[in-house]
Amino acid sequence: MAAATKDEDKSSLLSPDYDPLIHLNEMFPDPSSLSALPAVQVHLSTHLEYLDKEIKRASAKQREQQAAAQGQIEQLQTELEGLFKNVEEVKMKAEKADAVMGSLTGGIRRLDGAKRNLTTSMTALKRLQMLSRFLKRLTF
Repeated sequence: MAAATKDEDKSSLLSPDYDPLIHLNEMFPDPSSLSALPAVQVHLSTHLEYLDKEIKRASAKQREQQAAAQGQIEQLQTELEGLFKNVEEVKMKAEKADAVMGSLTGGIRRLDGAKRNLTTSMTALKRLQMLSRFLKRLTF
């Protein structure tokens, strides 16, 4: 039984181990069965035409899908280029904002330094004033 299953597998057109001799021997087991050869030839020709049509249909469908996929790829590439431009613009704006912030913080640092110097100067003047008053009291 296993040998019959093995032969059946080899006679199937879908089998990777297809053997045409086994298939022909199954279709024409004796010389008298050769009288059916014209009918088999018509059947095979019809089946071959059907397969040709199926291949053409599948090829056309594949071309349509490929064209649609190519269109989507082109659209995505366009969107990606736009995205890269937007990222570049944001980067440039961030650099400009960083420069503005640098100048602002630089100005603030200078003002902080000036405030510190002014406070120190005012403290020194206040102490000088206090010293001057003290010295005036001592001389009187």
